Amino acid sequence: MDILILGCGSSVGSPIIGKRLASFDSKDFRTRSSVLVNVDNKKILIDSGADFRYQALKNNIEDISFVLYTHSHADHTHGIDDLRIFSYMKQERINCFGNPYTVRDIKKNFSYIFDINNKSGRPRINLIEINDNFIEQGIEVKPLKIKHRDWDILGYRINNFAYITDCSMIPDETFNTLNNLDLLILDSLRYTSHEAHLSVDQAIEISAKLKPKKTVLTHMSSELKYEDLLSYLPKNIAPGFDGMSIKI
Repeated sequence: MDILILGCGSSVGSPIIGKRLASFDSKDFRTRSSVLVNVDNKKILIDSGADFRYQALKNNIEDISFVLYTHSHADHTHGIDDLRIFSYMKQERINCFGNPYTVRDIKKNFSYIFDINNKSGRPRINLIEINDNFIEQGIEVKPLKIKHRDWDILGYRINNFAYITDCSMIPDETFNTLNNLDLLILDSLRYTSHEAHLSVDQAIEISAKLKPKKTVLTHMSSELKYEDLLSYLPKNIAPGFDGMSIKI
């Protein structure tokens, strides 16, 4: 299994528009959070954020097998129209999965996609509600119920890989399903606490309890500088960066 971090930035990316930086490490340039999982030659996209077109071009992505949505916020869904080209190339619909709240919001926010009378260009997708484990194209996907402040959203586990972004709390029922991980990609917005996201220290604490072989942090604000954060973290935890590729 190969995991490619397409983006690991917060909702406004890094750097923030209008803020000049005296110096800038390329690993501090972060587009909105998303990953591409390659397992058994299936290309699984988790979230199509606002930067998805740029990410697809930069990483030479030519195929998407199916899409998993964590939730419906703009930084995780507003690249949905760029699935259009992939559905055209495949000449078939792309299955996209999310919990009932996410499906409801996507249908509302992008109603033109689902209007059968709309003859203009639009992605050909099937938007499918999920609550429990399911198998898609031979791949078992385990939705992980987490909290994003008062929102019920999803992370995902595929084999021994788990992806949890935009998380303020992991319920016990989910925590107990996260044993024996080779890789955990985990939300970590900033050093100080936030009502909707994990802080760096909270992410470290969760990683220490779950004991994955490796933890990589994502959804990081521009406050978190790669080199400084790397030196702060325990050895089995690393900051993510756009274009980071991990084989497990």
